[in-house]
Amino acid sequence: MSFLIYTNKQTKTIMKKSSLLLKSFLLLGILLSCNIRLQAQFNEDAPWMENKNLQTKKGKVTIDEMVSSFNQYWLTHDKDKKGSGYKPFMRWEYHWRNNEHPDGTVITPQEIEAAFLMKKSQIQKNQIAIASKSSNWQPVGPFNHTINGSWSAGQGRVNVVYVDPNNASVIYVGTPAGGIWKTTDGGTNWSPLSDELPQIGVSGIVTDKNNSNIIYIATGDKDAGDTYSIGVLKSTNGGLTWNTTGLSFTNTSTRAGDIYMDPTNSNVLWVATSVGVYKTTNAGVSWTNVLSGNIKDIKLKPGDPKTIYAVTTSAFYKSTDAGTSFTQITSGLPTSSGRLAIGVTPANENYVYLLSANTSSNSYSFQGLYRSINSGDSFTKTTSTTDVFESSQAWYDFALEISPTNANLIFTGVLNIWKSTNGGSSFTKVNNWSSPTAATYTHADIHFLRYYGSKLYCGSDGGIYESSDNGVSFTSKTAGLQISQFYKIAVSKQSTANMVGGLQDNGGYGYSGNQWKNYYGADGMDTGVDPNNSNKYYGFIQNGGGLYVSTNGGSSLSSTISQPSGETGNWVTPLAINATGQVFAGYKKVYRLNGSSWVAGTTAFSTAIENVIIDPSNDNIMYVSDASKLYKSTDKGVNFTLLYTFPTTVKNICVHTTNSSILYAVTQGTSGQVYQSTNGGTSFASISTGLPSIGKNVIVHQGQDPNNMLYVGTTLGVYHKDDTMSSWLPFDTNLPNVSVTDLEINYVESSLVAATYGRGIWITALGAKIDGVAPTAPTNLVASGTTQNSTNLSWTAATDNIGVTSYEIYQGSTLIGSSANTTYNVTGLNAATAYSFNVKAKDAAGNISTSSNTVAVTTLNNTVTYCNSTSQNATEEYIGRVAVGTINNASSGTSGYENFTSISTNLTAGASYSITITPVWPGSTYSEGYAVWIDYNKDGDFLDSGEQVWSKTASTTTPVSGSFTVPTTAILGNTRMRVSLKYNGVPTSCETYSYGQTEDYTINIVGSATPIANSVILSNEVKSEENAILLKIYPNPVEEYLNLDIVDFRPNLYSYEIIDYQGKVVKMEKLITSSIDVSNLNNGVYFLKLIKAETIIFEEFIKK
Repeated sequence: MSFLIYTNKQTKTIMKKSSLLLKSFLLLGILLSCNIRLQAQFNEDAPWMENKNLQTKKGKVTIDEMVSSFNQYWLTHDKDKKGSGYKPFMRWEYHWRNNEHPDGTVITPQEIEAAFLMKKSQIQKNQIAIASKSSNWQPVGPFNHTINGSWSAGQGRVNVVYVDPNNASVIYVGTPAGGIWKTTDGGTNWSPLSDELPQIGVSGIVTDKNNSNIIYIATGDKDAGDTYSIGVLKSTNGGLTWNTTGLSFTNTSTRAGDIYMDPTNSNVLWVATSVGVYKTTNAGVSWTNVLSGNIKDIKLKPGDPKTIYAVTTSAFYKSTDAGTSFTQITSGLPTSSGRLAIGVTPANENYVYLLSANTSSNSYSFQGLYRSINSGDSFTKTTSTTDVFESSQAWYDFALEISPTNANLIFTGVLNIWKSTNGGSSFTKVNNWSSPTAATYTHADIHFLRYYGSKLYCGSDGGIYESSDNGVSFTSKTAGLQISQFYKIAVSKQSTANMVGGLQDNGGYGYSGNQWKNYYGADGMDTGVDPNNSNKYYGFIQNGGGLYVSTNGGSSLSSTISQPSGETGNWVTPLAINATGQVFAGYKKVYRLNGSSWVAGTTAFSTAIENVIIDPSNDNIMYVSDASKLYKSTDKGVNFTLLYTFPTTVKNICVHTTNSSILYAVTQGTSGQVYQSTNGGTSFASISTGLPSIGKNVIVHQGQDPNNMLYVGTTLGVYHKDDTMSSWLPFDTNLPNVSVTDLEINYVESSLVAATYGRGIWITALGAKIDGVAPTAPTNLVASGTTQNSTNLSWTAATDNIGVTSYEIYQGSTLIGSSANTTYNVTGLNAATAYSFNVKAKDAAGNISTSSNTVAVTTLNNTVTYCNSTSQNATEEYIGRVAVGTINNASSGTSGYENFTSISTNLTAGASYSITITPVWPGSTYSEGYAVWIDYNKDGDFLDSGEQVWSKTASTTTPVSGSFTVPTTAILGNTRMRVSLKYNGVPTSCETYSYGQTEDYTINIVGSATPIANSVILSNEVKSEENAILLKIYPNPVEEYLNLDIVDFRPNLYSYEIIDYQGKVVKMEKLITSSIDVSNLNNGVYFLKLIKAETIIFEEFIKK
């Protein structure tokens, strides 16, 4: 018979011409005939797969039909319960929906094989073209990780573990989408053996005891269908190359699991499949179905390979003739079960254990543990009733193992691992899925438990774990296995040394400091990196159920933000960040993150949004897709209009990096296309020539390339095309044959990063490109926190066709420093000195923008010390009250001098004010003189012209009042006001006198403008109890939206003005809603003036 040969990239290619290989494969497709209908199908043991409509349907079952059954099932079940079984199907649907045929069925194994061979043919025929624009993919990991906040840390799912019987240091693992891996040093280092297979899932492994270089693998993912099974493959050279055997599958629903070899005859093997037990007696050349049914487990009787045990979901079978025939055993067993697993032990070869789950109608709960002491001829139920499952997904993960030295030591695994030391009479819990730092931790969802010698191995959704002390502790052996299944990846604009991604099963991974950090749990989904802060990471979990933020490169979980109230997003909810760092998410509306809450846009969509894409050259332009419809917003996602309708669902969108009129899109399914629009999305044309009929997941445009290079991630790697190429070509040198789920370009390093579904993160250099486009100028430069010798500068980020890498800070025309973000602290300044600053943006190619606006700064005077002024006796007369501006302070005359500099008011340069002083005489009334000083030039004295602002000769008048005008030349900012009362004479500013009192206050001089003067006059009203009830504002300080809590709010009832600290009205409108967008304001202090008829209320707020 003919064989296909798959060659690993470490060896010389020995494949024949692709056309011959394709013919050989098609021949294999008819060599095996299975008496079941061809159909795309999820794990048939899942409870919703028992739906009558699915069971009785003639012909192929579609994804939509399975989804309908799935949704119906959850109407009466709790999908949010841990271990409910909801997530495995959602993962499956998301993964395979993009490989859906127009008739609703899923791509077949032979179609994937044909696409694989087409790719090989393209590489052979276009070697020169490919070499001229070559890739050189290198793995980035994760190879290991640290636990930095995840409650369920792990790295990737492991289906099976196998230890070479000739060398215990040689261990193999099989993974659902990352293939087979091998270690020769007990798990310290691992190597992949199957990267050249078109489908790299493995669920069963066995080697020849007589020749360890002979390896058999059962392909595909038997539990969740992440990859198809193409049958059993064989290697005769230690995994360097793989051959098909006589057992090859063409049906998308056929699965293969455990595979065993006769320890006395290496030509005899048995494999458990979803269509029966298959046996070969000629080392895989041909196979015979010796027991029909959905076989979930097989075991050989220790010491007697002629006795074989097998189970379907609900029946136990025994063979005593090496599998030639089987007999069903029912004695002592339940009449119906939902899942069975077998356990045997050389400690007592006659013992057989069966772990049984209830049927789906009882949620696959624990039914019991059954034991036979007569080699499976009859069984007795053990007495334990403890729920060792803790979940309802035993159809997905289910394991049983018995110690090889103690027939009463039993381990079970579903959600967690449980242990019995008395033959199943009672169980104790070994570990907990949410305790990742515990010594016994093995991650949730146990797919595999098996002893090899004295070591117990566990394969779970998080990796491979080893116990040398019968489950007292477990050690992860996952380090070195690059098997993570990523949904999305986001890369820092500054460097690929910072990235964050979302993993199936294993949450959010942040990469920084050359280390992957698992900083949150659940299923990690779409992610983002702040463009102006490479260490600030964002990551969603499934359905947008929470946004997890790290501000230190994933070293810890900094904050968690709940989803918008009442919203549930898609399984992978889209996340987008614009050039200034604003975060957006797509639910049934587009939401913008404001602090720790979400602000909804206006447009509501019929279903949850699948894509949110921001134009890289214009933050105001945003595109979203809802099924096949593409919408456009020109106001940052507040309002949308329908732009275009595609033939099928839009899978991904990207915008040309410098030309907003050019858009690209890929559509869903095997018939999906790559489209281009050159008129802003009014129309699209297909540019798909050369791409196989497989899923196209993501498209990116390379802005540095003058020929507009495009990259597409597909079910079988990466393809590329530019304006000079008539056809797409593979771009995957050294990249495994794996589904590429996301792509990101880092322009600083000119590199392309790929996220894969089963083989982690990869990177390739794109080569040096010429970039002659300078960034835009930074805007809104402001200074804050100015002291005697420093000031803080901040500005709005610039944009660039490639990406801004840094900012240059100028003092006048002198370059004084640079910053990677949008802030800079200037130090070393002189006190009481005027300076001017501006900022320029710089990109990776060295292009520099024009200058930002110039900001003028005057540093503060050096700290001053004021002279003393006090009376020797304040018991006869003292100052009872001072009122000026918002100061209205009563005092008790406790001493001849009182310091009230903690009390302040704003006074506007050029404005006039009144001051009132009320004297107090505890006994007799005396004549008192008064004087008030303000240090307008802030030089530490009151001796300068005009600084004595008011005085009055001695009298018995009470209270006394006067007025003054603040000079327009007064230095802005805080300064000292001194008020003195002196018996029988006008006081001076610095003296010790016999009777009376002196008080000091703080005055804040602000820029001249009438509105501020009004605000000072009215600020007493603002502080009143009545107006405090009328208006409350929050948050304060505010970044984007200032919320107003107004008792009698109605649209258009109020108008408002926002006034800056120089008195300029910077915004003035009718109040339509109870929030005001202040995101465009420069950082600083402002006044909100709220107006209704004759009522005016002022509130101060800070924009940050």
